[in-house]
Amino acid sequence: MPVDGAKRTLAERSRLNGSGTKLDGAVGCGWGILFVEKLVPIIVNLFLEAPPNERFSASPEVIQGLGRCMNTRRDNPRGTLWRISAECFNRVVTDEVRQDNADCKSDVNSYRLSRARFWKEVADVYETFLVGSCGRVLSSDVPSADSITADETLEMSVLTVFGDDILKLQKDAPVEVLQRLVNCLDHCASRTGSLPVQTVGFLPLHCSRFSLSCLQMMFSLCSCIAKASLCAAASEASKVTIPILMKRCEVILGQFLADENDLGEHPLPSVRIEETICVLQELARLIIDIDTANVLNIPAYLKEALGKNKLHRRAHLLSLLPTFSELVVSREARVRELVQVLLRLISSELGLQPLT
Repeated sequence: MPVDGAKRTLAERSRLNGSGTKLDGAVGCGWGILFVEKLVPIIVNLFLEAPPNERFSASPEVIQGLGRCMNTRRDNPRGTLWRISAECFNRVVTDEVRQDNADCKSDVNSYRLSRARFWKEVADVYETFLVGSCGRVLSSDVPSADSITADETLEMSVLTVFGDDILKLQKDAPVEVLQRLVNCLDHCASRTGSLPVQTVGFLPLHCSRFSLSCLQMMFSLCSCIAKASLCAAASEASKVTIPILMKRCEVILGQFLADENDLGEHPLPSVRIEETICVLQELARLIIDIDTANVLNIPAYLKEALGKNKLHRRAHLLSLLPTFSELVVSREARVRELVQVLLRLISSELGLQPLT
């Protein structure tokens, strides 16, 4: 085995041996990584076929064990173990969220404790894998185009399950866990905007695409159209997300303004312009419900008036009106056009019409 390959294998094994869960005990006993890669899907299949009570008690440990395996990506981005584990994690967490668990609620205290542990482990995995590994350059080696595409596809699969199957479908996640999960999305969505204008143009395309996808997922979580046919818990996720999303939009638009002023007549990097245009387009598309509008950071009298007149659907635009007022003089024609659209939507939201 080449020296680099041996080091990566040892690193993977070290990460697996560092955990105390049952799954980690099974896969971290010094066996070869190839054997572990075969074993993880078998364990997951057995777990998914187990009786509800057995699954219920074991789910936090299974989630934690899969998370450990997924984290081997940091030491061996070209390895297979993290990919297999990420696919298995998607299966397990989706099935667990969709399970009714009615047979497991006879002991209410035990049920609540186990679910709290489950959600804590889910949040831990997303914080370490989604934030720490996805949409990043993890190796100085230049990967092949096929490898980049495969990695990006799997990352998007994890993100889609995270948003559409976890945040939108969950029924019993504690509010503090929802806050952690949405903060994961926000952290990933902030990467492009947080880079200085001098270096943002060097960001690899797959990294900027992932950042934008996380931002768009936050918009989807807030949309009353997207959650119309989902459970009431989707509204809770929306209420947690909307203030974080509005702050992120304000930061992105403010960064665009600052960069444009700093560069003078010099053109902005295309990635900065694309991010700004994406934010403006998504803001124009977004329709929110009254519960989501009520948690916006706008004056109480405005909330009351909008709610009374049932004009809350675009209330989020009011919280960003000061920023839009600065953007009307942007040198970017497409940005000016989109800001015009948003200002018209605000006028309509307030019931204002031309005098003549």
